[in-house]
Amino acid sequence: MAYSFDFDLGKLPREFFKDIAEVSKKYQLHRRFGNTSRNIVKKFNVDRTLGVPLDDAVTIVEDLMDVYIDNILAIDKVKSCKQKVLLIPHCSRKFMDGRCKAEFDPKISSYFCKACSKDCFANKATQIAKERGYLVYILPGGSCIKKLMNGVEFEAVVGIACGEEIRLGKSFLQGKDIPVLGLPLTKNGCSNTEFNVENLKAILV
Repeated sequence: MAYSFDFDLGKLPREFFKDIAEVSKKYQLHRRFGNTSRNIVKKFNVDRTLGVPLDDAVTIVEDLMDVYIDNILAIDKVKSCKQKVLLIPHCSRKFMDGRCKAEFDPKISSYFCKACSKDCFANKATQIAKERGYLVYILPGGSCIKKLMNGVEFEAVVGIACGEEIRLGKSFLQGKDIPVLGLPLTKNGCSNTEFNVENLKAILV
């Protein structure tokens, strides 16, 4: 049933929404009340659309909630940092073989895009991030973050990955007091992964 009164949440300060996110995160409300996630899955037919079991679809929705809640809590810290990096998954490259001209630096386990394909997601992300003053690293996996930190100094991270990789990366970086913003992949897998480019532009604060 709709409310019997009118309101405009835009009149509330940003801290109001941040407090809601903090409470939700602290008590894991979205995971404790599993019916909420299941209702979202059923409303949008997430399991059938993606071709995954219901429980897997619920996990996907809960992971997305985690990412967006964490982003609300971290965005002000990231904005205040000067040295920021964008971490791109190497599986978002158009080619995973010699046709990709990206150079690999084994010292920090990162590829560096050479802009060989205009329609490559890694290339698009690299160009957008560099225009906004970000250092860009294309990593084979989240475990490479530790190695990257040994050779590169940075204050904040924006990472593109699947929900599980974002969670693992955040767990490590937050232990180092480095704020993180995550952008979930819209298509995962071991190759030809994708993300929303417009959402990337919005998150590169």
